Amino acid sequence: MAPVTHVVIFQYKSDTSIAQKEDIAKAFLALQQNCLALSDTPGFDYPGTPYIQSIIAGSNDSLEPPADGYEHTYIVTFASPIHRDYYVGLDPKFADPAHAAFKELVGSLLEKVVVTDFRNGVWANKGPGEK
Repeated sequence: MAPVTHVVIFQYKSDTSIAQKEDIAKAFLALQQNCLALSDTPGFDYPGTPYIQSIIAGSNDSLEPPADGYEHTYIVTFASPIHRDYYVGLDPKFADPAHAAFKELVGSLLEKVVVTDFRNGVWANKGPGEK
């Protein structure tokens, strides 16, 4: 199964300071160490160890318009959809507490967030919002 690439792009509220943006970036990158695999759950081979394969990130420096105020992009790689689903935590009974704490930290400082996930080379023939 192809890894899942999870792309997150932040647009901050106008009153978010540079220091706050730097703190958010550090906290996001720390998720690679802080998000730990569950024990006794199929798909998590090494309980208690980090399960995010990689995080790369940076500030928008594109010359192509429109950036529309989006500043920071994070690309997170997971080994499988199970890992991504636990990280995202749409089911409160199956949610990573480290990522949930990060969302609490950053939520009030963001104007908008764009999130998209894909598996390289996997093309689904579906419309927006379809499963």
